[in-house]
Amino acid sequence: MAIDVGGTKIAAGLVDRRGGVESLTTVATGSFGADSLRRAAAVADSVAADADAVGAEIVGVGIGVPELVEDGRITSEAVVGWTDQGVREAFSDFRPIRVEADIRAAALAEARSRTGAGAKVSLYVNLGTGISHCLLIEGRPFEGQHGRALLSGSTVLTALDTRRNELVGSCVEDVASGRGISERYADLTGEVLSAPQVFDLARRGDAQARLVVDQATELLGHLVATLIDILDPAEVIVGGGLCNVRGLVDRVAGVARRSVWSHRAKATPIAPATLGPQAGVIGAGLTLLDHIG
Repeated sequence: MAIDVGGTKIAAGLVDRRGGVESLTTVATGSFGADSLRRAAAVADSVAADADAVGAEIVGVGIGVPELVEDGRITSEAVVGWTDQGVREAFSDFRPIRVEADIRAAALAEARSRTGAGAKVSLYVNLGTGISHCLLIEGRPFEGQHGRALLSGSTVLTALDTRRNELVGSCVEDVASGRGISERYADLTGEVLSAPQVFDLARRGDAQARLVVDQATELLGHLVATLIDILDPAEVIVGGGLCNVRGLVDRVAGVARRSVWSHRAKATPIAPATLGPQAGVIGAGLTLLDHIG
C-alpha cells in the first residue's frame, strides 16, 4: 500500500514493484494533526478492502509526507503535524511501515521511469505549492546527513542593489512557488487567484500578472542553474503541479542555461516529469518495497 500526503489532498493506492498503481483513491487532507491522520487511515482501509476484493497481498505501507524525514523518522511538524508514534498506531494493521519525505518519494518514482533511467546523477526539482529538490545518485534519493537535503525552496537568494548599495534577499518560495505567485498577485491587485490563473492572465497580457510570472520564472531559472552548478547532474527533472503550466519548464530551462557557469553544463537536459500526480504514490510504494527487499 502507498499513501502520498499533501497539504490539500491524500492519495492512496496499491503499488507493485514495477511501479504500477491500482485502486487509486484521493480525499481532502483535512486539518493539521490528528484529523488528517484519521483521514489517511480511513482511505488506507478503503484501499485494503479493494485489495481483498481482487486477492492482492499487502506487504506493508509506504507513506510520503510533506515533512523532513531522517531514515524513516519524521523530524518536523510544518505541514501535517504527524508523529512517528501516531503513524505507527494509525497504520498498525499494515506493518511494516516506511515513511519518506514526499519529494524523495516522487523523485524515486521518476528515476525508475523512463525520464530518470540510466543517469548516474539526476536532479529532481518540484514546483508546486512549495518548492524543493532531490538529488538522485544511481537512482537512489540522497537524504543528506539529517534528511534535510531538499530545502532549496526555503533558500534566501541575495543580490546587490547597486543603486542603493544594499544587499536584497528573497526566499525562493515567497516569489516563485504556487503559493508565492498567488500571494504576490493578491498583494499587487487585491484579487486572490490560483497560480495557474495568474499564468493564464499573464498570457492574455495582464501587466501585473506578467510582472509576477516573469519574476517567478527568472528566479526559478536561477535556482535551477545554481543547483546545476553545485550538484552537476546529468539531467534535471521538473515535477509538481506548476510543471503543467504551458511553457513554464521551457522558460525556466532557458533562464537556467543562460545562468549556469560551465559552458558544458548549459547542455544539461531539463525536462518535465512524466508521472504527473501519481509520482508521489508510486514513490511511496517503491520506498517501502525497496526497504523490505
